[in-house]
Amino acid sequence: MPTFNPEMVRPKSLRGDSPLLNSSSVKFDPRLAGRAMVEGLEYLKHRLNWSGTKIASTLHLPPNTVNTWLKNGVVPISSPMLQPNIQAIIHLLAIHRSLEAMFNDPTHQQRWLSTLHPELNTIPGKLMGESVDGLIFIRQYLDYVKYYHAVSFKNTY
Repeated sequence: MPTFNPEMVRPKSLRGDSPLLNSSSVKFDPRLAGRAMVEGLEYLKHRLNWSGTKIASTLHLPPNTVNTWLKNGVVPISSPMLQPNIQAIIHLLAIHRSLEAMFNDPTHQQRWLSTLHPELNTIPGKLMGESVDGLIFIRQYLDYVKYYHAVSFKNTY
């Protein structure tokens, strides 16, 4: 009968196996990250036909701030510890990514955001516009739906 050896079941470290995950091999570049965020916001703006003001209200930020970022082509990021406004952008881009995965047609994405959903008991776009917590809730809901459908799909085959 085999004996238990804790050394054999020790989880492998991903950091040691991949140079991409080794924290010393990748430096955070706030300017590059800020440009990537603007690219994401510009894509969302054009894809959903949103104005900078609409994006700003969804992010709960002053329109002048968001429009300046879009005009300058960069969101100013001062450190790897992301400020709440940067986190809000990440949540909004994640919501858009989920909608892109669900619907190819941006009209359907807009309809999803503007339709009352009985399981949410609200209109997602309205809830996102009420508070950052609403934005986070919609992101969590979409992440749950993606996960649930992925598991359901996997279990049916």
